Amino acid sequence: MDKPRPYRRRAVTFVNRAYSKDPRERVATIGGVQADRLHWKLSQDAAIKLIEAGSDEFYVVASDGAVKLVVLTHGGEKYLQTEREKTHPDDLLTLCPMPARGGV
Repeated sequence: MDKPRPYRRRAVTFVNRAYSKDPRERVATIGGVQADRLHWKLSQDAAIKLIEAGSDEFYVVASDGAVKLVVLTHGGEKYLQTEREKTHPDDLLTLCPMPARGGV
């Protein structure tokens, strides 16, 4: 049986990183702006549940087009990655905000 098309297709424009070397813990939250200009932000776990439910699809915009986020499993733990991560490492993490420079 075919999966229904996702109800919402969301562009991910930022990622908050969890600063872990473990691929399952590297992304804390993802977010973006909807067509109606409302901002949205989801934890990695919440985004995974929406993808698996088939209600939402998330993607990043790359120089060569939209790249879909997929759910992967490592050691029994689920995490997000782009579908082309093997050829473009850290595709998703490039959306992390740059740390502030200089003193406080």
